[in-house]
Amino acid sequence: MGQSDSLPVKINEGGTDQLEVKGYQVHRGRCALACLAVLLTLGLLLVLLVWRKDIKMWMFYQECPLQHATKVLVKDSFGVFFEEDVLEERCGPILQPKTRFFVNKKVKYEWNSATLEFTRLPCYDANIECQSFHENLDGLNMQNVNERHQKYGANFIRITVRPVYRLILKEISNPFYLFQFYTIVVWMAQGYYDYSSLVLATTMIAVGSSVYESRKHMMALKKKVQVAGSAIVVRDGEERRILTQQLVPGDILCINPLDDQVPFHCDAVLIEGTCSVDESMLTGESYPITKMPVPQDRETFKYEAHKRHIIFNGTQLLQGRPEGNNVFLKAVVIRTGFMTSKGELIRAILFPKPIHFRFYADLIQVAILFLAFGLGGMIYSTYTWIRNGGSTKQIILHSLDIVTFVVPPMLPAALTATTAFAQRRLREKKIFCLSAKHISLCGGVDVACFDKTGTLTETDIDLAGAIPIQEGEFRKAVPQLSTLPETHPLLQTAATCHTLIKVNGQLNGYSIDRKMFDATKWNFVDGPAGVNSDYGVETPFLVSSPLWNEKRESSFNPTVEYGIIKRFPFESALKRMTVIVQRKGHEHYNVFIKGAPEIIAELCDPVTVPSNYYAVLKHYTMQGYRVIALAVKTLSPHFTWSHIQHMTRDEVEANPELIGLLIMRNQLKKETIPAIRILHEANIRTVMVTGDNLQTAVTVAKDCEMIDRVQRVIQVEATIAPASIYGAQHLQVLYNDPLSTPEFIAGTMKKMQDVHNGNYCFAMDGQSFELLRIHDPALLDKCIHRGKVFARMAPEHKQHLIEALQKIGRQVAMVGDGCNDCSALRTADAGISLSMADASVAAPFTSQETNISCVAPLICEGRTTLDAAFGTFQFAIGICFIFFVGVLMLYSISTTPSDFQYFIWDFGIAIVPFFTIGYASPPKYLHPRRPLRHLWAFLPLFSFFTFVAWQTIVLLIGWFYCHAQPWFEPYVFEPGKHPPNASYEETTLFNLMSIGSIVAAFVFAPSPPYSRSSFSNKIFMIWACGATILLLCVMFITNDGFVYWINYKSPPHPEYTAVILVLGLAGGLFSFCWEKYLIRGWMYQWVWPRINRLRAPRHTYQKIEKELKSRPDWPKLGGKDIAKDVEQEQLQNRSPIPSVKGAVDSVSGEDQIPSLSPERNSLRDLVDRGKTTFRTFQGSRRGGYTINGPKLEPDYPHESIPLTVSATNVEVPASVPRSPLPKTTDEESENDFPPPPPGSLPDEFLSAQSSPVQVLAIRPFDDEEQALAPPPFDSDVQQKSPLSSRRGQGMFQLVDEKSAEQPDPDVQLLAYRVSRSPSDLSPSRQRRHLNGHGPHPME
Repeated sequence: MGQSDSLPVKINEGGTDQLEVKGYQVHRGRCALACLAVLLTLGLLLVLLVWRKDIKMWMFYQECPLQHATKVLVKDSFGVFFEEDVLEERCGPILQPKTRFFVNKKVKYEWNSATLEFTRLPCYDANIECQSFHENLDGLNMQNVNERHQKYGANFIRITVRPVYRLILKEISNPFYLFQFYTIVVWMAQGYYDYSSLVLATTMIAVGSSVYESRKHMMALKKKVQVAGSAIVVRDGEERRILTQQLVPGDILCINPLDDQVPFHCDAVLIEGTCSVDESMLTGESYPITKMPVPQDRETFKYEAHKRHIIFNGTQLLQGRPEGNNVFLKAVVIRTGFMTSKGELIRAILFPKPIHFRFYADLIQVAILFLAFGLGGMIYSTYTWIRNGGSTKQIILHSLDIVTFVVPPMLPAALTATTAFAQRRLREKKIFCLSAKHISLCGGVDVACFDKTGTLTETDIDLAGAIPIQEGEFRKAVPQLSTLPETHPLLQTAATCHTLIKVNGQLNGYSIDRKMFDATKWNFVDGPAGVNSDYGVETPFLVSSPLWNEKRESSFNPTVEYGIIKRFPFESALKRMTVIVQRKGHEHYNVFIKGAPEIIAELCDPVTVPSNYYAVLKHYTMQGYRVIALAVKTLSPHFTWSHIQHMTRDEVEANPELIGLLIMRNQLKKETIPAIRILHEANIRTVMVTGDNLQTAVTVAKDCEMIDRVQRVIQVEATIAPASIYGAQHLQVLYNDPLSTPEFIAGTMKKMQDVHNGNYCFAMDGQSFELLRIHDPALLDKCIHRGKVFARMAPEHKQHLIEALQKIGRQVAMVGDGCNDCSALRTADAGISLSMADASVAAPFTSQETNISCVAPLICEGRTTLDAAFGTFQFAIGICFIFFVGVLMLYSISTTPSDFQYFIWDFGIAIVPFFTIGYASPPKYLHPRRPLRHLWAFLPLFSFFTFVAWQTIVLLIGWFYCHAQPWFEPYVFEPGKHPPNASYEETTLFNLMSIGSIVAAFVFAPSPPYSRSSFSNKIFMIWACGATILLLCVMFITNDGFVYWINYKSPPHPEYTAVILVLGLAGGLFSFCWEKYLIRGWMYQWVWPRINRLRAPRHTYQKIEKELKSRPDWPKLGGKDIAKDVEQEQLQNRSPIPSVKGAVDSVSGEDQIPSLSPERNSLRDLVDRGKTTFRTFQGSRRGGYTINGPKLEPDYPHESIPLTVSATNVEVPASVPRSPLPKTTDEESENDFPPPPPGSLPDEFLSAQSSPVQVLAIRPFDDEEQALAPPPFDSDVQQKSPLSSRRGQGMFQLVDEKSAEQPDPDVQLLAYRVSRSPSDLSPSRQRRHLNGHGPHPME
């Protein structure tokens, strides 16, 4: 595709690195005109061109198609423009045409002559098969090396540190520094060298410190990144040692396993041998990662999916094991330089997301507004000086000088000092700031997102116990793994299925693996080099039982020894790991698997999965335990090792036997709950973003009080419904409450159904989040607005969540401790890393305290900094406008304050508050309301203009009071005289302007609730006392020499001076009360919140909240009206209804008790069988029903509408989580009629059923009954199980309608289920029922 002359061409469209590119050519005529414009503006136009690359390209170049461009204007996804040169190079033979390219953000883009556009240089590993890595074992020849070196560049992460002069020029191109330069020139021309020199000195210090910090950080980064070394490669069939900078993609890298702790300098795919590496530089988590050779198959290699085969740049070798008798491990280089994973991390640091801080944007806008006032003053000044006969020099200088009053030249330095004070206070709290500009952003944070493991909970995890499974049934729980027999498969799996290695004699690996292995009390040693004679194959690792036999008698040799032959490491996408082992003395091989319970259950033979598997799983996950499932598979003795080596992972893991669950405990950090409480008291929303299980995450969120115990948790699950005869493929969103706690079940039915009172929140997993983000962003905005828990979130999902929250108007803080959080930490307004690893440098803040207690102090410091920045700005502008008004009044008689008066005001009164206002300390608590964040808002502008108005009134009163005195003498103007003659007006106004300046410091100084009182600011109070004493001396000293020096004309009566002092103090007191009590008190605390409630929402999240309150029927949950309506419609239509996978939007105990079919299926199917529904598709004939009532919105585009409920005789809790998967053909009858809603059980309904009816009821405990919770590892849950809640205790009871047993008289009806007798079951269900896997007990 080509390019039009007006529209830019998009590169990487839809991705995070999307670019818009326009082509340009040099135009001589435009260049000449642009140079002339620069000369006419005395170079000021260059400043605009530095900041606006698009204007520069328009002025100097002519737009053209990309194929003819010599320059390109690149706009990234953040809206930042870059100017890049289009170059040419030849990467192949001499006759091959040159390739055009440009480089942006260290990424190379090549010209594609077929599509007529630039495309990102593809990596060497793009679109190649895995087996291709094993083909060219002789390495590259020199011609290939040279071509690839030319194409991909040197293997070097080059950090270019800009020269000092360029950094200085970039810094001083800031508009404020340019205005300071203008101010210094004007004041120097007037002979006012003292304060001009001070402004020049502070500007140089500010610029110098900024340049020094920037250069220091870049030099430190360069020193850390640019690490050179040597490597052994195979080229032309020979091994040779080269510099790491000379590595090119395709090189065969030879890795010496003895060179441990040496970092790798490229990304390489392992093809021979196995190794363990430390990836803490990238992940922040220092545990070994096992790398395996890439398989020799025709599968397409994918960088993200095959990470277990990739040795990344920056990682360190911990242990290596060559293949056979080889000396080296071998790997193929696939990425070098900035294309590596480490290079991407460095690119994120070099080119961070721009900080869009509204305060600084408003600062520029307000400064422009005030400059407009200054231009008006300039016109008035010119008029008065011409009218009064001033000299040309006086007219020009005084007209230019009046503009310097409206924008204080010391403001940039003052704001920098405010941030520096905050940075120093954070350092004292062990919080280190990489980017000081983010401190003020922390002041506006209203959402705090937290990772779970290592952030809210302890990093280490404890093994609480295990639950064996035999013959498809749970057995008695085992608190100690070591008490199991040595031949028990659960114990053997725990001892072998891990990725532990020994480093310097110490076991090293995942915390879960270490805890699990330590609990077995087995031994772990490295296997011998080469083939192990005891096994006939290589055994990298050996594990053996303790040196005692099953009778616990001492023995010299272990009774059980396993050789770990092959490991399939854990992958987040698969959520499991697998090992192939062989027991010493046995011919066959065993496969041991561990992983997420729902994933392992899908793999296993369904006969081995207990019928109450998911009820027991939920029992522990809802208590916050982390559950790991174990499975075992014995391979046929006919399988040789060579045959096993060619088996795929899916073949190895197919159809194992489920043997048990490991129950792990992860304790909350002691600082977590207090920190969460503080944030909630400050009205800061807390959100959990984790990769853990959803139920575990919700339980932890409730334990740490992130979610209130009685708050409704609604799970949002999105799926893609396949196309059918009833509708096209579409997004299907379901709402249910699988996580409800007994507090809801213990209440009345009416209370259980009342979920739309605002006390609910959403929880969802990463898959649903991604589907909503892609297919329905509007619905996603609603979900994240009320979202509390986001589980199973990949790193990119976390980043997208932060961006989505920012998109709806939130300011977000993100707290994490590993690489999984790095992208989110960079994206957040306040990213806080709890890790000191290299990967954490991408975060703006790093805390040495590895807990979330740092969040509240950081937000508090941000609020104080923001409040101090507002105070500093208002004070600076306030005193400048006081002098602006006063000097204009003096210009009316053609006089001005003398240089000594300016000296006293500048050095004695004005300069100190610029830097001491920002020294305010933060308070000891977080206020529920955030401080003002926008200068361009009503209250800040109203505060400023009213203050200037009151001070102007004071000046006018003083002016007319002076003229009314009987001893007053009019001022006599003498053109050209400097300093001008003294006058009573000048003396009076200078005294009042000085009093007003001191008053302004108190009026605008930071104060509670966002800072401590200004009276606690010692430096500020010392200045206030000193300035007051100085002013009193200036006003009342009548010494002739002193009066002459400051060019005063003292009034003949000291009473007049006292009146002027009282007038100034009265005006100051009124201004202070007006600001503190009226504006910051009554208006800000009372009036403004009520005005905000009346006016239309401004932010997107406010509009969403208003919409949710106006829609009490959303989210659509199961209701009692729908069953009756659908039943009537079924009776009328008598047409079969298609059964679709999925689950209804059900509420625990509200519609029906979920049932679990014993058929084999996945977790989502097994769980969903209790809530199987018939649903309508978007656009189908049956659409138009809502959950809570009659037809409202036909064919609603988001939610699928549940129409009926299956009826199966299974007993599980009503809140079992849903997870839809397809059912077997004989599982459900398509003509089942739905039961009526719970809450009533009509006799006619009972009599009409041919199957027995079970009723779920709840009754309180009797006094003599023991109301205790289930034991921690009691899996034998009976039909009666205790229930505890905040409001009391009770017991579930299942009652068969046709049984002789009657329910207790004090039973409260909750729900019922239509059940079937075994004869009514399908053939597959009858087989399961006869095998003992039928109805399972309730949890």
